[in-house]
Amino acid sequence: MIEVLIGGGLEAAFRYIISEYFNSRHRHNKIPLAIMFINWLGSFLLGIFVTIPLEEQFLLLLATGFCGGFTTFSTFSVEAVQLIQRKQYRHCFLYITMTVSGSIAGLMLGMLLFY
Repeated sequence: MIEVLIGGGLEAAFRYIISEYFNSRHRHNKIPLAIMFINWLGSFLLGIFVTIPLEEQFLLLLATGFCGGFTTFSTFSVEAVQLIQRKQYRHCFLYITMTVSGSIAGLMLGMLLFY
């Protein structure tokens, strides 16, 4: 349990830093790039962590704690709904499509690196 707690705490700081970086550089972008990138990166890392042989406590720390807390379906959902509310349907479709397909591709790429 402590491994999940530590991994989750690390991810929170890491996600905040990445979000601030993207938001400061891409403030006027119509698609929420920060969360999309975070979900891609988290899925890629998860692909690596579930493929390489790790002891259970490291798998809990890295896969469950860090990646589980780092990637964020809830924020992704909020941002997709906000795009719909602003009637930016094309951007919403692109955001959803790019996030989901990029996350799956990232996971597969991470797994392929060590499979």
